[in-house]
Order: sequence, then C-alpha cells, then structure tokens
Amino acid sequence: MKLREFYLTRISEYTSTFNNLKRAENNLSVWRFILFVLSFVLFYVFFSISVTLSVILLAIGLFSLGWLISFQNGIIKKKEYFQHLIHINELELKSLDGNYYSFPDGNQYIDKSHPYSYDLDIFGRASLFQFLNRTISQPAADMLARWLKFPAAYSEVILRQEAISELKEMPEWRQNLMVLGYQYKDTANNPDSVLNWINSPNLFSGKNFLRVFLVFLSVLSLLGIVLVFYGMSMSILLMIIGVNMAVNYKYFKTVNNLHQQVSKSYEMLQSYGEALKLIENQSFKSEKMLIILAKLQGAGFASELIKKLSALVNRFDMRLNLMLSFPMNIFFFWDIHLCYALEKWKKNNATNISSWFSSMAEVEVLSSIANISFNNPTWVMPIVKVEYFQLKAKAFGHPLIPRERRVNNDFEIDDSGKIVLVTGSNMSGKSTFQRTCGVNMILAFAGAPVCAESFEVSLVNILTSMRISDSLEDNTSSFYAELKRLAMIIRESESNSHVFLLLDEILRGTNSNDRHIGSAALIKQLIQQNTSGIVATHDLSLSEIEKELPDKIDNYNFDVKIKGEELYFDYKLNKGICKSLNASILMKKMGIKV
Repeated sequence: MKLREFYLTRISEYTSTFNNLKRAENNLSVWRFILFVLSFVLFYVFFSISVTLSVILLAIGLFSLGWLISFQNGIIKKKEYFQHLIHINELELKSLDGNYYSFPDGNQYIDKSHPYSYDLDIFGRASLFQFLNRTISQPAADMLARWLKFPAAYSEVILRQEAISELKEMPEWRQNLMVLGYQYKDTANNPDSVLNWINSPNLFSGKNFLRVFLVFLSVLSLLGIVLVFYGMSMSILLMIIGVNMAVNYKYFKTVNNLHQQVSKSYEMLQSYGEALKLIENQSFKSEKMLIILAKLQGAGFASELIKKLSALVNRFDMRLNLMLSFPMNIFFFWDIHLCYALEKWKKNNATNISSWFSSMAEVEVLSSIANISFNNPTWVMPIVKVEYFQLKAKAFGHPLIPRERRVNNDFEIDDSGKIVLVTGSNMSGKSTFQRTCGVNMILAFAGAPVCAESFEVSLVNILTSMRISDSLEDNTSSFYAELKRLAMIIRESESNSHVFLLLDEILRGTNSNDRHIGSAALIKQLIQQNTSGIVATHDLSLSEIEKELPDKIDNYNFDVKIKGEELYFDYKLNKGICKSLNASILMKKMGIKV
C-alpha cells in the first residue's frame, strides 16, 4: 500500500470508529438523565408504601447511575484515543508533502558555537530536528537533540540501525506510543522535579520512633471517637486532637517541602507508566530493544513501579483538598504516613528510575527515526566505517527538500587529507550541497537512514564554517567571528585526526587579495594535517591548487545554464572548475551597464 493511501485509510477507519463512539456517548448521556430521574421518581412513589423499599430502589438506581457514568467515561477515553490517532495520521499526511511544521522545532537547542548544528539547520523552524521529532516526553526530545549534536560510537550506530529497522515495520505500535503523549499533553511533561526528589536527602526515613508514635496516636484518636459515641466526655477527645495538631504543626514544613518536590506530577508519571507498559508488553528481536527491555524488567516491571509512585503522589495531592486532608491529618497523620511510603518507594527504586526514564526516551527517539524511515522507503541505511576517510554517495539529496523539488547527485571522497573545492555562482547550489553532505552524515552517525540510494561514510566529527555573523553584544565583527571559528577548526583538526570540514566562502570579510592568500594557506595547512573536507568558493583561482597538489585537491562545480538571455540552475554537481560568468548577465538584467 502506498504511503498516502496508508494514512488516508487509517484516518477513514479511525474517523468511523470515533463517530460511533461519539454517538454512544450521546446516547449514554440520555440514559444517565433518564436513570437519574427514574431513581427519584421510584423513591417518591414507593416512599408512602415502604420506606425500606424506596431506599433500596434509590440505592440501586444511584449505583446503576455510577456504573453508567464509569462506563461512559471509558467510552470518552476511547473516543479521545481515536481522535488523537486521527490527528497523528493527519500530521503524517501533511509531512509527506513537506509540511512538518506542527511538530516541536527544538528552538531551545540552538547553539551558534556548536561545531556544526547552527550552520546545518539542525534546530529551529524547518530544521532536521523538527523533521524527525515525534517524541512525547521532554527527556526524549533532549535525547534526540543530543543524538543530532554528537555522533555515536560505531558499535552504538550499528545497534540503533537494527532497532530502527525493526520499529519501522511497526507503525501501529509507534502511533500507540505517540497517543500517550497526546493524552497527557497538558501536563508538565518533565520528570526533573521527581528526579531531583530522588536525589535529595530523605526527611523521614530512619525516624522509626516517630512512626510508632504516630500509629499509637492514630489508634488513640480512633478509640476516642468511638468512646465519645458511648458517652465519654468530649474534652478527652479534644485533648487528643490538641496533641495531634501539635505533632502535625511540628512536621508541617518538612511535609510541605517534600510535597513541593513531587506535587502535580501524577499525570506525568501516569503517562510514563503507560508508555513503559506498552514497551514492556511488546516482543522485540533487535539487540538494542532487548537490552532496553532487560533494563525495564530487572528488579520488577518498571511500569508497575512507576504507576505505584503515581498513585502515592495522587494520594499526597489530596492534602490540597482541605475538606479531606484536615480530618485525615488531625486524626490519622495521613500526610506524614504518605511521606514514609514515598521514601520507602525511593529507597527501593532510586537506583533504577533514571534508567527507566532514559530507556523510555531512547525508545521514543528510535521510534521517531523509524517513523521517518517508514515515510521515506527509498532511503537506505548507510554503511558507517571506522577507517578515515571515505565518503561515497549515490543519488543522495537533502532530506528536508521535498521529493518533487529535490535534485540528487553522486559524490565521492576516497582518501584522507583530500579537500574538495566546489566553485559556482550564488544560488547555484554550493551551500545546499554542503548541507546535503553534512545533514546526511549526521543522520548516519545517529543510526538513522539517509536520503540516498547508497551511502558509505567514515565516522568523523563534523566542523563547519558557513553562516558567520557579527555580534553587537560581544562587540565582534563578522570577519573576526570567522577568524575565531577558523581558529577553533584548526585546533580541532590538529588534536583530532577524524574530522570532516564544511567551509563556505572562507575569509569573506576581507579584500580579494588577502582572501585568496589566506584561503590558499588554510587549505594547504589542512591538507598537511591530513584533514578532509569540502570548501565552497567563488574564488576560481583557488582551484589552481589542484595543479600543485593533484592527489589532494578535487575540483567540482555547480554550473549555470544559459538559454538566450535567461539563466537557470539544474543543481547538478559537475567535475572540474566552473567556467560560466553569469554575474554580468544578472547585472544587465538589473539595469547595470557592464
């Protein structure tokens, strides 16, 4: 089945189910009203005949009403589930047309000082992150950002590739995982507060005498309440209440501090518990997914333990309801007993919870990338190599350019210490080609498929200098900013033999003579350091370095096509030096006499 048909079919099926559930919900609302009215009508009719019978009928009616409400709530939850599935498939349908802007763009991860992410549009609107991202939790979004910012080790790349290939064939399961995020999207989906509590000192553990004393006071309170009904003086119960209030007051601040750490995390924990359960209940074959399952099923099922924590937090939040919390604390020290229960949970699970959240996040990221692989079936898993340096790509293009507009090229660098010079005019495709190389390499090093028919690449650290701007805040000119960037690249190239450079218009901020001298010197220095990379330039004279170093320089170009007085670009990479002089034609069209 074609992709578009796949998503359209799912939308149609889910819409039909959603409409049926909506009708059932509406019908149940009518029956709820009828049952409510009927219960009190029967109570009124039979009250004069038999009070006992009328009360029994009312109780049966109200019990039935409660069951009906519970059943309807289940219908509503199912309806919302299918509504989210419809939305998810509609978004994927849009993404097939290049509209993936409804997904979070990772703008918070933009870092202009990063070795490549700013130049290659990894974060922000219309970025690689936004294109890939289908995560449902904050830890997963953070992890996806890290995967795109830092290349994985070779062994990890292989494990991820295998897991992504497995998850690619599980679209229904992946969408079920996403639904959980949509169901709880209004909650603060960040576990940092809970993790901070896990790592904080215990406030009640070890105070065994206090716990025994609280049990004694609770029993005494219950006994006092019972004895009051049998005629005991109220003053004795008031004395007990006074002692209980004093104890609660003494520990109020401590209880409050603990509650602030975990307060209102119930829905987030509930969401995580359901996601972990979905992962635990699935059978996997890839080594990566089996490793994750082993972590989640180690000392007990993570989903059950997280749901237990969620239940404890939910009970603790009852203290926000004074109508319930006041009597429960006055007589039975509800909050303090919950503090003991929470710290007992922490003692038993503190070493595992961070790993559980990390494992869940990892599955979300793998699932996100698998979704992109599913949506782009012609993409391939790259062959990643340890040996430096090789880049061999067939029919590869920029993954963010829609299929109908994307122009693919073949390209190869087959030796270390080789610099490829790409010449051509503005708008001819030089920078896009560099980004095509960089973005596909980042995908490869994250374990993801790449936009190509075939792709082999050495595992390297990418360094770029492409988008340089001045900074009023730092009192830095664009030329000085570029020099600082190039100095960083030189240092990294000297200290790390496995780097790959993408440099666009070196030293653009100075005069043409200095620019040529500096650019040529930098290229030769990089070659001496055995560094490989791609340098895009308008300076055709730089291509003459090939004559001096024929084994270390390859010249390519993006040429302009001329038809009469009109120019057009085919964005095809050509071997050799660019010869077309299109600037004069462009200037003439603008009215400049040349």
